[in-house]
Amino acid sequence: MNLRQLEVFQAVMQTGNMSAAARLVCITPSAVSKTIAHTELQLGYKLFTRAKGALSPTPEAMVLYAESAAIHGKLEELRKIAINLRQTDKGQVRLAAIPSISHEFLPLVLEQHASRHPGIDVEVRTINQDQMAPALMTRSVDFALGYYEHPHPQVASRMLVSGRLYLAVTRDIWQRAARVRRNNPMSFLANTPMIRLVGDDPMRRAIDELAVQLGVTKALGVQVQTSRLALELVRLGMGWTVIDFLTASNLDPAQMVAVELQDLAPIPLHAYHASSTPPGRHATAMLEMLPALLSQAMARNAFRT
Repeated sequence: MNLRQLEVFQAVMQTGNMSAAARLVCITPSAVSKTIAHTELQLGYKLFTRAKGALSPTPEAMVLYAESAAIHGKLEELRKIAINLRQTDKGQVRLAAIPSISHEFLPLVLEQHASRHPGIDVEVRTINQDQMAPALMTRSVDFALGYYEHPHPQVASRMLVSGRLYLAVTRDIWQRAARVRRNNPMSFLANTPMIRLVGDDPMRRAIDELAVQLGVTKALGVQVQTSRLALELVRLGMGWTVIDFLTASNLDPAQMVAVELQDLAPIPLHAYHASSTPPGRHATAMLEMLPALLSQAMARNAFRT
């Protein structure tokens, strides 16, 4: 079974008929039918049975489909790489960032980059940490930004800056805590619901660590998937959460309080790229801007508590 036969076979299995498979692989239905017939002849057994116009895979076809899925996936990945390589010589930077960085920091980056490099196009993707490696390995993006070193063995990580973590809570709740526990307002939060993250988000560990320090014993509050949603719930007065230094720098001090958490380890912000393909000159020029812009963003963290 050669690669073309594999592509056609996978297309028929995915679509369930010859015509749809033909559209998927951009050939005629008769070419699909001939390819399948030739493959069956080579293999010595049927891949599909036809009854009343319906096409049904044989047990042998089901086994081949499952076993060849990984190979087909690699071919699709190779196709993406081949297409993305065509774009690298253009005046373009493609980057990805986790939501908290994308929303809280990238607008500043894009504004400064546009003024310094007006002829360079920029494409931004907001993705989760577990989507970083596929985007980098297929060259869909030149580099990515996230917190903590990336665990993937083929992704290189470079720390750009490290900043403090902050407790986020409404000003009303914090003022109440200060009245009730004048000497230690943080202890008041042991009886205030926390907005926790689900999954393996690194911020989840920070929230849980703070909960242990506070002696939280009551049942958990709401659990959500993203820090951005957690912060929206905090704004509604539903509890407290832990946020990074970039998010803290953009809070409305009239409504929210960000309390620096000296007892929690700082959070490092990293730039990632595929180890085999370092960023090109346009992407490198943008990366060189980031440390100064990050320092500028961190300087805004002068909160009244």
